[in-house]
Amino acid sequence: MIIDYDEIRNVDLSRLIKIVSKKHRDIVNGEAGKEHYKLLAYLSKIAKGLIVELGTHYGTSSMALAENPSNIIITYDVRDVYTIKHQPKNVFRIIGNIFDLGEERILLKADLIFLDTAHKADFEWQVFCYLKENNYKGVLLVDDIYFSDEMIEFWNKIDVLKYDLTDIGHGGGITPLGNISGTGLVDFMGGVVVNK
Repeated sequence: MIIDYDEIRNVDLSRLIKIVSKKHRDIVNGEAGKEHYKLLAYLSKIAKGLIVELGTHYGTSSMALAENPSNIIITYDVRDVYTIKHQPKNVFRIIGNIFDLGEERILLKADLIFLDTAHKADFEWQVFCYLKENNYKGVLLVDDIYFSDEMIEFWNKIDVLKYDLTDIGHGGGITPLGNISGTGLVDFMGGVVVNK
């Protein structure tokens, strides 16, 4: 998998901008390195098969992940606050914690997992440990790796090949700590190449 910064910067999100709420249009239209939507859309185009999102929230990220209609996106959240009116046919929403539902094995089948939950690091660590213990062979993209002290500690504890993609991902926004949000990629497959 090649992460090409120039290609990410040139991703066209015009389709996505048309379907998100007015509130989210400016955010989605943000440049790569400020917001992560171009990175998500890019990854959807190079991923093949199944993408699992943990943390649906309003649905904007799952819409970016749905840019490649040949992929299946399964998105989980513990609350239903989804705002997308025209959900693509390749997006499937499930309400509940993936572990509480007993559906965690689906993570092992995913080419790409996008993790964007409550940023307290406990669930993030649970996901990471599950993937590592079960020899996952894909890519884990983690949003908001600098959001809190707990998330920074979580990111620093990861002992698998990883890349800080904040400069092409979620570098905008100021967190409660006064940090940028941050985006990190964990390469469980050992085949990621980053071209800046």
